[in-house]
Amino acid sequence: MKSQFTLLLFVVLLVSLPSVVFAQPPLSAVHSGEMSQTAPTAEEEYAKAQRDAKRDADIHVSSGTWFAFGLFCGGIGIITAAIRSSNADPAQLVGKSPVYVATYVNTYRSAARERKLKSSATGCATQSGIISLSLGLFLAITSENF
Repeated sequence: MKSQFTLLLFVVLLVSLPSVVFAQPPLSAVHSGEMSQTAPTAEEEYAKAQRDAKRDADIHVSSGTWFAFGLFCGGIGIITAAIRSSNADPAQLVGKSPVYVATYVNTYRSAARERKLKSSATGCATQSGIISLSLGLFLAITSENF
């Protein structure tokens, strides 16, 4: 029994040894630039910061909340969305270069503002539509009675 276990262990090691010794990085790491040892250029950092900030703004800014705010508050919801600033999470910026931080913060603020404005404007337009339909129906019903 002991010799069978030793033989099995030897076969497993023999089979797995080439994959350990000749391990290649995954193709995704090579294509994404994770394997490059050179520092990223300013343009690459700028583009990465923009992508990250837009993604994070889409995640953190609740369009449903701003839609409801525009729906129930009307134009005040749009004005509030335009005035109220959104700040990026500082934990996302620890250890990043100054170019990345500046680009990330500016892009995050503009992307969050745009998302809030679109959502609150859609809510306000929905409110206007509901009021117009309600008023139209009310006028149609009351005009038949006279």
